This record gives sequence, structure tokens and C-alpha cells, in this order.
Amino acid sequence: MPINLKYQAPLEEGKCYHIFNRAHSKLRLFDHDAQYARFLQKTEEYLTEYLDFYAYTLIPNHFHFFIKVREIDEKIYRPDYISVDHFITEQLRSLFISHTAWTNKKYEVHGGLFSRPFRSVEVEGLDYYKRMMFYIHWNHVHHGMSADIHDHKFSSYHDYLYDVPSMIIKDPVFDWFGGKYNFFEEHKNQKDNYLSFKYSME
Repeated sequence: MPINLKYQAPLEEGKCYHIFNRAHSKLRLFDHDAQYARFLQKTEEYLTEYLDFYAYTLIPNHFHFFIKVREIDEKIYRPDYISVDHFITEQLRSLFISHTAWTNKKYEVHGGLFSRPFRSVEVEGLDYYKRMMFYIHWNHVHHGMSADIHDHKFSSYHDYLYDVPSMIIKDPVFDWFGGKYNFFEEHKNQKDNYLSFKYSME
């Protein structure tokens, strides 16, 4: 069945997107801390020069990113790539290939790991921005990994909690919520609303 074009939004400079992908079949992307940590390290290596990261979460069989595409000098991607979308798509593809190769070598297995193509959905407007933050940060609770938003360390919610070096761009996000205090209060208040904002984005 063809993928709905909503989930294949072209990546354009200055626009925000929800990017997500999962393991195909019943495979897992992440089994232990080293896999999670390496994927984040490679995400920084391949993508943070070109994307602003507002939120992420890594779950055993999938991940979510909430990003904004930066302005990218044409000299960076021409003539090898025909557009910003093509260039960023190939950067993501390099990330997936790197993670798959490392996982296959570590576990002495072969074959693909990620579903293709990855999904990208344009995110527009303050209300949608905030719902996307809630959706991503409560995702591990929805999937039964824990009962609390604080409990999953491979989520950008931890980057907001602690003042440590991070790939997350925090200041614009705090502005959306009217400050850091409101950011955390509104997140806490969303626990019982997870399904409502999940379905409002589908």
C-alpha cells in the first residue's frame, strides 16, 4: 500500500518536521545502552550541523525526532544533491546505514534494520509544536516502558531537566511555553491526555 503523502513531506529550509522510523518486521533498533548512546552520537555527527533538534526519543523498535531544517549553503550539497531535501535524506540514510552496520557486526547478523522510507511530517503552528513535544516526551510511557516521564534516559526530556551539553536547542522551546517553569508544568499536566494529542496528529 502506498504511503500517505502526509508522511513524506519534503524537507525545506526554515520548516519544522516530525521525523520518525522503526525497525522492520519484529526487529529492534536498540537493545542496550551502548546502542542508544551510539545512535545519538551518530545523530549529532550526521545531522546537527544542518538541523536544529527540539525533541527526540529512542524506543527499542523506533525513534522520533522533532527538528527544524537550518539554512544550508548550496556549496555544501551541490552538485552531488539536487535539493536540501535530497541532501538531508541522504544524511539520514547514512545514519541508518551506520547504525545497521554497527549492530550487524556486534551481533554477527546480516540484513537491513530500518523500515524504508522514513516518515517526515511538517509541523506548523505553536499549538502543534507543543503537542509534538508532549507526544515525543510521553512516548515511552505510552509504550509501557515506564510509568513516568522522567524514567527514560534516552529522551530529550532529560536534556531539558539537566544543564549539560546537548544537541537540543532549548531556548526557542522554552519560549513556546512561556518559560522553563511552564514547560515542565504543562508536560506534567499532559499525562492523562496522551491519547488525545496522539490522535490529533494522525
